[in-house]
Amino acid sequence: MERKMINSNLIPQVQDGASLPEIVSEHLRAMINDGTLEPGTRLPNEPELAKILNVSRSTLRAALDRLTREGFVRRRRGVGTFVANRPLVVNNLNINAGVTDLIRSIDAEPGIAELNVRIESASSRLIKHLEIEPNSSVIFVERVRTADGKRVIFSHDSIPMHVLRTANTIYQVDEIKQFLEEKQSIYAFFEEVLKLQVDHAIAWLRPVTASSETAKKLGVPIGSGLLYFEQLDFDSTGNPILLTDEYHVAEAFTFTVYREG
Repeated sequence: MERKMINSNLIPQVQDGASLPEIVSEHLRAMINDGTLEPGTRLPNEPELAKILNVSRSTLRAALDRLTREGFVRRRRGVGTFVANRPLVVNNLNINAGVTDLIRSIDAEPGIAELNVRIESASSRLIKHLEIEPNSSVIFVERVRTADGKRVIFSHDSIPMHVLRTANTIYQVDEIKQFLEEKQSIYAFFEEVLKLQVDHAIAWLRPVTASSETAKKLGVPIGSGLLYFEQLDFDSTGNPILLTDEYHVAEAFTFTVYREG
């Protein structure tokens, strides 16, 4: 395949004073996502790219290491660094992203087949993970997610009630349901409505078999193999704000882990 060279004039400088590797990597990642840096494009060599971005070579190298781990760029020893033809994006298990983005990453249209939002008393498991008081309540969101109309994920999201209180306002069940019907992403609800950024997450994965309820929701035989995700999301101060349980149809997605030798 013929490799393309990037026009250096297309790469704007990083903002003055913004020299941290994560900022540089986000800068380049955004250019890859919006198509400014096309798949297969060769990036300028490190000294030139560092000069273009107005950052040090050590900062650039750390940023490129991050993008390599995430699958956005590929390095070929003695040849150069290239924008990946198929970035791993959200199916890379090192990257935290929502189901909506996951489905879009396989070039499918995300949708919701079933949606139920209600208030529930927190179980002992939720009290422990979300670090809330006994007898607390949570907003419980149950959804069946689709990719091009096919049922692929059955999910439960549990949000502590205190997270929904912003500026002396608490968002109601109907408001949350309406937002998810329109925009689908619970992460978007956190960012756009609650003005709260999910900073990081811890996820636990294991294979399971479909129960009668899960099999019915996903339209698969009872006992079918599924991939179960349990994920706890945190805000920037380290407080848990969301616990998610997801049951993925086994053949729907391929997940990738970047491993260094």
